[in-house]
Amino acid sequence: MLKKSRFKFYLVCMLVMSLILMPAALAGAQGENIGAIQDDELVVCQLDDSSQISNVQVLDNLKISGAYPAEIKDGMNYGLSSIRNLYSSEKIQKGNGYVGVQAGASAGGTFKDLYYLAALEKEEIGKIKMPVGVKVNYYLDDQEIAPSKLAGRSGHLKIVCQLENLTGETRQLELVDAKGNKYTKEAEVFTPFVVSLSGWEFDNKKFRNIVAPGKAGESPQGVIANVKGTTSVTWSVPLVPPKYPAKQYTILEADAKDIELPSYKIAVIPILPTTSEIDSLGKIQDSFGKLYDGFDQIQKGIGARNQDATLLYGLNAIKDGLGQVSGGLGTLVDKMKMIRGGLSNSAFDASTYNAATGADAKGNKPGVQDAVRLLKDGVKDRALPAYALQKMVLGMMEQSIGKAGDAVQEPSASTTLYNDIVYLKNQVSGPQQAIISKTIEPKLNNMATNIKAYRDGGSMVTSTGSMPFPASVKALEEGSNATLAALEKIDSGLGMMIIGVGMLDKDGQPMKIMVDGKPGSIMYALSYMQASIDNKMVPGINKLTDGAGKIGTGAGGAKEAIAGGLQTFQAIGPTVSALAENASKTDTFLGKPEGAKGSVMYVFQTPEVSKKAATMNYALGVIVLALIVLIATGRPPKQVFDVPVEHA
Repeated sequence: MLKKSRFKFYLVCMLVMSLILMPAALAGAQGENIGAIQDDELVVCQLDDSSQISNVQVLDNLKISGAYPAEIKDGMNYGLSSIRNLYSSEKIQKGNGYVGVQAGASAGGTFKDLYYLAALEKEEIGKIKMPVGVKVNYYLDDQEIAPSKLAGRSGHLKIVCQLENLTGETRQLELVDAKGNKYTKEAEVFTPFVVSLSGWEFDNKKFRNIVAPGKAGESPQGVIANVKGTTSVTWSVPLVPPKYPAKQYTILEADAKDIELPSYKIAVIPILPTTSEIDSLGKIQDSFGKLYDGFDQIQKGIGARNQDATLLYGLNAIKDGLGQVSGGLGTLVDKMKMIRGGLSNSAFDASTYNAATGADAKGNKPGVQDAVRLLKDGVKDRALPAYALQKMVLGMMEQSIGKAGDAVQEPSASTTLYNDIVYLKNQVSGPQQAIISKTIEPKLNNMATNIKAYRDGGSMVTSTGSMPFPASVKALEEGSNATLAALEKIDSGLGMMIIGVGMLDKDGQPMKIMVDGKPGSIMYALSYMQASIDNKMVPGINKLTDGAGKIGTGAGGAKEAIAGGLQTFQAIGPTVSALAENASKTDTFLGKPEGAKGSVMYVFQTPEVSKKAATMNYALGVIVLALIVLIATGRPPKQVFDVPVEHA
């Protein structure tokens, strides 16, 4: 007889499939004159001693509503050794490339719910291309051992389950950049799968010091619970690149004596998991775009030696012109005027700046200092106030939710959600009270915890456990303050550079500035420096050129890095859409009737480790599973029909 934990596991598997596909099934059931078929498959794979698939059975549930023909032709992608009707007396037989189910013709208004179990022929197993690779290795005292040789042994046990998403394929994603331009990017796209290893139970009389460690980027940590002398371990492994690795593993270790292990279940579900994570990527992407524009202005202002109207070009022109004493000095003055305009454009109106055109409403482009001040204004006037408001709103949300332990008051506009839920719970009893205690209250607690973590940092509570959340509003606010401080220094430095280059009078000529009896600006000094060109000006210009080149190189590197980051952000949406599309297409294993909607889930069973060698457990497992599902839904089992494969 199967253990209770195995019953629970398969029941949960079927319920998960039903919940996932319930909207489609309901939609089909609403049409009285149009037939609808929902084909749900549970593929159960038995692993042998070497972790190879030795047996495959498929539990197929056909939900048929509306008008349908007398015979339903279900898919048959693989050869079958047997077919078993698990609930009713409808005849099921093997046709030419299909499984024929004699459902009895209906003109509409009826509903049939059929379950049958199909076993694949042994030679067909080698043809199966599983979407997820599953390999389980056993170690005793650090030596690998076959599970069949573990029974009755003692020592330090380690079980490693290696999981790999094998569905990756190269796709061309169509993306749109910040300016609305379309472009394509090659990416490896997978079908998303979530692997659930649940109900792994260990008798505390035989197992001690049970641990399930994880490693960031490689292996999730297991959730361990100790209840009434039994330790259960559960893992949830999302194989959803690029957010999660396509290849991961789980580890369980324990000190064991007289080892016996049940057949553990590894469920593989094609689904794109949805969490309550708050998406702030849009704001980050917008900030990155503005930062990119700022560095772009810096790089363009610095330019290159052969690029006109840039700092490096002007300095190079100064150096070349120093040898041309008479005519060259006049040319150098003109170039320095251009440099001055590159550093700060007095005609530029920041209030009408358009990032798409890189200029104001009159076409004036910002200088380097203007660009830095645009960045400063963006941080000071938009980012920081936004963070403050977000913190305030999150605080209000946290207060509105409330917390456990507060005195319960009659609900009003000023009471918290937690108070109202507890008040409501006190007004009901039985299942309703249990739902509030076990489902709604924990969710409110998790929501309050996550709101606080989003605001101040800490750990988020997810469906798979707790996870650090470094991208809090507080952290972003502190980063923005640091950025603003850095920009203030840059602005101050650029101001010094502007003073050094010099000011222009109303006629556009260098203003005469003397400091301690010497020229106080580059432009004015050009008319004064002829006698000291060789000994002072040339070395100074060389140093200034080298420094400006480093600034330009740094700005270019920053632009390249930010551009890569922006491409990553831009690829998130199309990648998620591709994942969801792949998940929706993964809807059958054996095949399905023409026009039917389907779902498929895989369950891998490890070998049982037992001194009694209960060989019948697996053979009965799936049949008992079907009976349990039927009983759980309120239908008494009439009879289980064992139908050998026959040709129509």
